[in-house]
Amino acid sequence: MTAAMNLPRRSEAAQAGVVAPPESRRAPIWDRPVPGVGRAPLWWLLGVHGGAGASTLAHVLAPAADSGRRWPGVFDRESPFVVLVARETIAGLTRAHDLLRQHHSGFAGSCEVLGLVTVAARPGRLPAEIRRYRDVVGSLAGQLWQIPWYEEWTLVEPEKLPVWTPGDAIPPKKRKIDPLDEVPLEVRELGADIVAVVRENLDSGSSFEEER
Repeated sequence: MTAAMNLPRRSEAAQAGVVAPPESRRAPIWDRPVPGVGRAPLWWLLGVHGGAGASTLAHVLAPAADSGRRWPGVFDRESPFVVLVARETIAGLTRAHDLLRQHHSGFAGSCEVLGLVTVAARPGRLPAEIRRYRDVVGSLAGQLWQIPWYEEWTLVEPEKLPVWTPGDAIPPKKRKIDPLDEVPLEVRELGADIVAVVRENLDSGSSFEEER
């Protein structure tokens, strides 16, 4: 199983010339605050298709919440920050491409896309065709992260998984952990990196004020 990666930050995607997907391939925008969310998240995870892994990551990453496969409408001081989540399949990446095109064409409301997380669809090496397509789609995302396959996570409901909170100690890399007892190092690094990207956006003048 390959380790999760925070792939290098790409140059800003050229928005000029990005063609919007047809309306049938766009994600809707919430016309009210995202329902079913308790504490306001620092960022949203938008699963671009069913089974992408957004709900699982939203449980494991305490500052995040699942936007329910819709763009948040940014009501009542909701966070505008969105990270897309897709499985590493051609269909999953195609759907991510659609939503990134929707965003860059101005049809995703007031959201700010921070990047794309791709989640392994199976154990083992990523086929070259999918890796190349992921890189193409990631060029529109700004940041591209990768989460490996955790067999143990398929055996329980997301609510039974451990939770990462900013400031949690990072376990030594050489120590083997049980993903059902501790959040894997790769996922901790993902959370810490997204927090850093959010803060970078706040420092650069985002209208959203962090209340954490």
